[in-house]
Amino acid sequence: MNIVPKDFTLHGLLNSPNEQFRIPSYQRRYAWQYNQQVALFRDIDMLLPGDGHLFGMLILHTEGHHGGINVVDVVDGQQRLTSITILLKVLHDIFEESKDSFTTGQIAQLLYCGDPKDKIRKLILGELDEPDMQNLFDMRLDLIKNPRVKQAYTNYKKLIHEGIQDEEEGWLKSYYQRLTQTAKIIRLDVQQSQDAYKLFETINNRGLRLSATDILKNFILGHAAKIGADKLRLVKDQWAELIIALDGINSDDFFRQYISGIYTRKISSTKLIEEFKKNYFKRVLDVDKLGEYLYNYGTPEEEDLDEDDYEEIEEIQLEAELNDEHDKIEINEYLADIVNAAKCYSKIWHSTFENQKINNKIDELKAIRSRPSYIFLMHFLQENGNTLKEKLKVLEMCATLMLRRHMTGQSTAYNDDIFAKLLRLEINNRYEINDIKNSFYADYPDDEEFEDRFPTHELKERVIDRARYILSKIEYHITGNTNELSINSTEDVHVEHIIPKKIRTKKTKKEFGDWESYLPGNVHLEHRKRVNRIGNMTLFSGKLNIKISNGPFLDKRREYQNSNIQLTKNLTTYKYFKFDHLDNRGKELAKIAISIWKL
Repeated sequence: MNIVPKDFTLHGLLNSPNEQFRIPSYQRRYAWQYNQQVALFRDIDMLLPGDGHLFGMLILHTEGHHGGINVVDVVDGQQRLTSITILLKVLHDIFEESKDSFTTGQIAQLLYCGDPKDKIRKLILGELDEPDMQNLFDMRLDLIKNPRVKQAYTNYKKLIHEGIQDEEEGWLKSYYQRLTQTAKIIRLDVQQSQDAYKLFETINNRGLRLSATDILKNFILGHAAKIGADKLRLVKDQWAELIIALDGINSDDFFRQYISGIYTRKISSTKLIEEFKKNYFKRVLDVDKLGEYLYNYGTPEEEDLDEDDYEEIEEIQLEAELNDEHDKIEINEYLADIVNAAKCYSKIWHSTFENQKINNKIDELKAIRSRPSYIFLMHFLQENGNTLKEKLKVLEMCATLMLRRHMTGQSTAYNDDIFAKLLRLEINNRYEINDIKNSFYADYPDDEEFEDRFPTHELKERVIDRARYILSKIEYHITGNTNELSINSTEDVHVEHIIPKKIRTKKTKKEFGDWESYLPGNVHLEHRKRVNRIGNMTLFSGKLNIKISNGPFLDKRREYQNSNIQLTKNLTTYKYFKFDHLDNRGKELAKIAISIWKL
């Protein structure tokens, strides 16, 4: 496979009169929506002098060129190329309306092959969309069936008219020049069709998509480069620290949780980059060197004011600008906060705090599956004014709240908000424990709900660590153990299902007896409902060694007698263990749970 990538301006890509781009019918229809269409437009509009922009890549299947019009199949990049063509059509129509025949003629060379008077379009869409594109070029918009094609035209027309009205004279010509002469697109020509499709598959299925972390890195380093070489070197070193700290951790998850903490509310993955940049623009110095900042925030609209108003307005604006700049920090200071949070986040993730008691509490949170708490803890567990005792107390409260919420089936979507809003409570680099407790109470399932839902909550295999944690804490409670003896290790102790998880198989019947006959009622329905409830679970060390003789439970009971875990040994008081015994045991455990997990 011989591939030579080349970068072209749009003018260079589309200006050849004897080349036509065709989107094969097997490609999906034009599907870009408002956000993608507008993003393409604004990426060009925010470019400053000296800035560059890369549209992305086109993979083209080209066969040997010959005389006349050469047709090139677009294997990848059809959505972008279609949007660019529609944008050029809008620009063509607007320049034509303004009687600018020279620019209109230039754009026509990019839209048509050969002599533009022949109306042979440069881009031919797939079978389903091609009639719509022709209708668009003929300005028969009412006949277009694919709404995305029509929306692209109307959206770009609206954006350009807004630009003409809001910007300085000459904006339209400047925008056209930036679009066609500044922005670049990478073109990959492949002559063999199988190579073109293989390349497409490799890039889209096996390649690494640009992550949010990569985008933020390029954004921050790009800004540092505009400030100066020394600042760039410093920021590069900080970014290396960040990556080392987050080794083995999904860095996108970290950034989403970090920015949720900054805003003290949940930020979704889809909003991460947008919200990060908003905060960055607000807090960091020298952002006026970024075209993106100037585009979005740099030029406030002027209102109709009398001359006498201007002096007062200018004084107010100057004071606000001075105060605003005073509050802003250097880029490396901003990044230092992120690096510190990342280092603490790594300690949480890997349980590597110097104090082992903190690590133990963190392990309990992991067993519960309390990752939303990291939003708060990556800040709270850094060096601050809170004592070790206070930090341990807060970790206990986090576990209590999350365990109660999980066991009562509360919405997980709100958990991020619960912990993000705790960061509003920080005063002079410390947190009052009662303030945190009072904040938790708003989202804390009460005793009645907890006791009611605890016995019926399903603890399936994916949350088996949560079951082990619950049973371990109950064991500590009933024995008076203060956690000196840890039984959380999966190697030492496993969760034992008293009524086996499977009761139909020959293997199960051979090992554990005929539970299918032993259990009453609609066995399989009731078994499926109850098998993963806490009342059917205990802790066991080693491997059960059962010799079937007296019946399924009685044979297990003999093994339970030999256990050194009291919770398991207590099962020997049962003469039988069927569904009603499981239910009653779950209710008994619920009463114990109320006294263990309480704020």
